[in-house]
Amino acid sequence: MKKTKLLGVVLLLLLPLVAWVGVAHSQSFRSGQNVTVSKDQRVNGMLWTSGRNADIAGTVNGDIFCASMNVTISGTVNGDVICAAQTIRISGTINGDVRLAAQTVTLSSRISGNATVAAQTVSLEQTGSVGRDVSFAAEEVNLNGAIGRDAALGAGNVILTNTVGRNVRGNVEHLRLESRARVGGDMTYTSKNQADVAQGATIAGTTQRNEPQEQQRRGILAHLNLLFNVYWLVTALLVALAFVLLLPRLFHRVTDAAVREPLKTLLVGLVAGLLFPVLFIALLITVIGIPLALFLLLIWLLIIAFGSLFFSYYVGRLVLRGQRNPILIMLVGALIVLLAMLIPFIGAIVNLAMVAMGIGMILLNLRSQYVRPTYTMPALETDSHAPKISER
Repeated sequence: MKKTKLLGVVLLLLLPLVAWVGVAHSQSFRSGQNVTVSKDQRVNGMLWTSGRNADIAGTVNGDIFCASMNVTISGTVNGDVICAAQTIRISGTINGDVRLAAQTVTLSSRISGNATVAAQTVSLEQTGSVGRDVSFAAEEVNLNGAIGRDAALGAGNVILTNTVGRNVRGNVEHLRLESRARVGGDMTYTSKNQADVAQGATIAGTTQRNEPQEQQRRGILAHLNLLFNVYWLVTALLVALAFVLLLPRLFHRVTDAAVREPLKTLLVGLVAGLLFPVLFIALLITVIGIPLALFLLLIWLLIIAFGSLFFSYYVGRLVLRGQRNPILIMLVGALIVLLAMLIPFIGAIVNLAMVAMGIGMILLNLRSQYVRPTYTMPALETDSHAPKISER
């Protein structure tokens, strides 16, 4: 699978979050350590969740957007599911499409629409099914459930044990069809290895294997790199949400300078970014200043790291003007920044702006918090026991 196609998969997974930011504030938004929708609960409308764990066992009459460490959906969703997490388990009924980005994805229920997944491991269990098409990009893909139409696969290892209604197409390392596997149309795949078709498996159409060219091998490497980017995106998003959950007032205060004076903030960050290397090298040359240089380098790296979080929050404030929920602001801002950084050329510009604006915001905030110390000379004390000299 080519890099552009995989990038399209990622954008399909998460860009709807950006597209809906204009109406997100009027929908149900739940955040915290553990977010739950119990079996007897019903959510009428779009549901946004963020936190460490999300457990949705009730009924949602609308789309679900979630960013969590662990997501479990065992209820009924009358809409689409769009989630980014480390682990996603769907065992409920989904009357729509699913678009997922995670490390591990397990689907063990009926999905009436399409399933688009980017992960390290994807499992469509025997109790699960997809009514229409699947597009899976992963290291390991296990297709134990039925697929109504086409299966597009970009993976290392694929095991097919159930029915695919129409065609199977993919770029894989190893492909195996178990004895109960049924392909209703053609099977076309690119691999350096011949597919392992067990006795009893049937393919209604033609089977064609294409030898991977050098460009296609590079495409596989790009595929693996993009999977890493997806995982990095998810973990970075979770870190950003954790920090804003702990320090919401700090994020709002630090980004105030950029909201009021964006050009000044950018200029301060750029100037500081140019001066720091000069100062750092000067201290190293003096030899005696090496410990101080290393200490300043550590502080500088921390400023850059936290500056990226503040910049994401700043972008969220620009998009959601008037919004006061810090979790929602960070969620939208971080998604926009992280997705933009995956796009060639634009990502470089965004990264430069993020570093400069982040540094500028932190330095301006430190300057506003700085209080110049005042020194006063203590009054001279007189010794009461000292002998007094009388004047004559």
